Amino acid sequence: MKLDGTQTHTNLKAAFEAESTASVVYRWCAQQADVEGHPDAAKQFVALAEIKLGQAFGHLDYLAEVGHPTTGAPIGDTADNLAAASSTEADKANDLLAGFAEVARAEGLDEIAEWLDTQVRSDLGHAQKFDASLENL
Repeated sequence: MKLDGTQTHTNLKAAFEAESTASVVYRWCAQQADVEGHPDAAKQFVALAEIKLGQAFGHLDYLAEVGHPTTGAPIGDTADNLAAASSTEADKANDLLAGFAEVARAEGLDEIAEWLDTQVRSDLGHAQKFDASLENL
């Protein structure tokens, strides 16, 4: 099957992103419901988050043939997955989040800038851990 470059490839990436995002948002909603004392609503959000995560995995099963949904780096076996994760984390930290922090700081949103700076440091640490795991394979 040739998926790369097709409209279906583009559609699967969009569907993967939508389901992944929904899973995270519903997990967040579950936490909010718990804090507000609504355990039934929290359970409903968690259940839906798991469904959305399963759907995202299904999309990723097809996308893996082409590579990482965001970067296109090869994924599939553990060595490829570790290398892709390392470069993805480093790129996100350096190319995305660091710039976002600068913009937030320039807009006077120092608390958000600090949060983003923390994420940069965290993601770079993740990249280093993935690199070390890859070396130990």
